Amino acid sequence: MTRIWSAAAFVVAAGFVLPAHAAPVPADPVQRCRDLIPMIGKATEEAPTVGKVTPVGDSGCHYNDLLVAISRYQGWMVGSLTIDRIDFKRFYTDRFPLTLSVRAEGIRFTAPALPAANNYQMKLVQKPIEITFDFDYDAAANVLTIRDASFRGQQIGHLTVTAAVRGLNLDKLTADQVPDPAVAAGVALQSLTLEFDNQGMFEGYALLPLLFALPDGETDPEGAVAAAKLQGMAQLAILVAAGVPKESVAAIGRFIQSMPQPRGPFRLSLAPQPPLPLTELAELEPGEVSELAKLTALVKRLNLTASY
Repeated sequence: MTRIWSAAAFVVAAGFVLPAHAAPVPADPVQRCRDLIPMIGKATEEAPTVGKVTPVGDSGCHYNDLLVAISRYQGWMVGSLTIDRIDFKRFYTDRFPLTLSVRAEGIRFTAPALPAANNYQMKLVQKPIEITFDFDYDAAANVLTIRDASFRGQQIGHLTVTAAVRGLNLDKLTADQVPDPAVAAGVALQSLTLEFDNQGMFEGYALLPLLFALPDGETDPEGAVAAAKLQGMAQLAILVAAGVPKESVAAIGRFIQSMPQPRGPFRLSLAPQPPLPLTELAELEPGEVSELAKLTALVKRLNLTASY
């Protein structure tokens, strides 16, 4: 896992990994916030350390100088972490939150096992990244809305995703049980928007894993990228057949051609009508000729638009 994705996983975990026991909610707001620190560090070798813990109203916590060590050679320093819109009663009874807002700023990679001088140099050389994650769940409509899931940094640009998912009933999920397959079977995508302003994020974090996944990517990276671009351009015929607006098809084509160093904002939006069950995506076999008509019909339902 690359550094940015492991940092993202840590921030998301701060919102979804719950305490391992049901317990009364402490009356002391500082204690409530301190009880969340072990939750943040469930997947780490050591418990996180924090410089200062400050309650924010009745439903939020702010942490300064948080150190999360994944291992002796990988960790994260977080200058500022704010978790807000917390329903503490749900957290203390092993239930998933229905609303949450997480913002981590001043994130830098660190390695606890390295000499202090090396870590000091990394602190000066690195440009910090920021991660935000904000969602809420409407139980009456049974819709989970991700209002903001963003990764950004001065030298990498930003990637922002918003989405609405129907049928994922958070009240039926618990922290200590595997979800019933029937729960996932009812999940459908209602909307999705992706905004990507690449200023080095793709080259720095996504390109190498992509090369490892492409045929001949390790031995002939330029050839592998060129072949992948040709294949991607060929797939645009499916968008045309599905009636995707010409300007959107052209924008996606320009984005593909700009790889592996796209610049400028790219925006992709989906608004499936009706909402698209995720089981339909899982059942598709894109490589099969017999699936082409099904794939074209599916794309037509997506109401896909793009700009670049």
